[in-house]
Amino acid sequence: MKQAVINSYAIATLSLLSAASQAETLNDLIVKEFEYNFALSVVLTDTDVFTFGFHDFDPNQYFNLSNEDIGTADSLDLRKEIKEFTLPYSFDLAENETEKLTYRFNGRFYLLGIDQDVYFNEEPIPDRSKEQFIGGYNEFEVEKQLTEHFSLSGALGAHLIHYKTDYTYRSDAITALQPILDGALINTSAWALLGQLNAKLKYLEQESWGKWYLWTSPHYFYGTGWGEANNGNVGKPEGWYWVNGVKVFYDVAHIGTTVQSFYTSFSRIDIGGDTSDPLNTTNYYEGSIGWLMTPPFESDWIDNIGIGLTINYGSDLKGGSLVLFFNQD
Repeated sequence: MKQAVINSYAIATLSLLSAASQAETLNDLIVKEFEYNFALSVVLTDTDVFTFGFHDFDPNQYFNLSNEDIGTADSLDLRKEIKEFTLPYSFDLAENETEKLTYRFNGRFYLLGIDQDVYFNEEPIPDRSKEQFIGGYNEFEVEKQLTEHFSLSGALGAHLIHYKTDYTYRSDAITALQPILDGALINTSAWALLGQLNAKLKYLEQESWGKWYLWTSPHYFYGTGWGEANNGNVGKPEGWYWVNGVKVFYDVAHIGTTVQSFYTSFSRIDIGGDTSDPLNTTNYYEGSIGWLMTPPFESDWIDNIGIGLTINYGSDLKGGSLVLFFNQD
């Protein structure tokens, strides 16, 4: 994800290093890159927005297609360079039956790693860039049951994210810039604290065979960063995303206290602010199918687990993945 800004930084620095105005431009590039990175980590670790798996593939090769919006060799390579782990959790705090209100505490812990080669023109050996995000998100949610089928909820939460970059110079392309880049853009670390507002309008139908629902959910986040990188000037990440989708749960078998279900979902995600440039789009689509199973024991932490596949259409991370599902609802 960092190659474009490093190339821009290198070209600008080598051509106009002595100009004061250029120094401001270079600093703006660095600040914006950190804003992009923190915003990207928010989107990529929301499982309603992006899904990564343990094996990536190009759907064109498996389904005899020729659609570059659903996958390419480059997007497959990029997906393989990203590793993500998310542990979501949710607790009901209280209910007001008279007002039909439910209060919840939701959150997720996440790890995100991006490990990629950085190529420069006419350089046979690429440099190596490793980026790591460790973060947590917690929110307080209030849900109002409007009718038998409609519910509306709103939530206020915060992300705390630590970002670290480790860059290895293996070519001669930008070694002259190492004293400038190190500690500012690469081989450094930073923190961000982001506040987030979101809402969800949901239409749910309970059926004899299971359930299905439609939902629409806007999200907005804004915050500030600090740390060692760029003398603490790492910007104020801001962005938004809006999810519209449908989920279907078809109960296939009841074995003891365990319910096994066929699961499918389809959603469109619109993104803006600091989230759109890193993914090179303003909207994309995701579809998933899978098999879910509830645990054979009582648990406040585990609603279900499962396995399936997901396909991303229309972003720079387009392609498919085999995935493990956890607490799909």
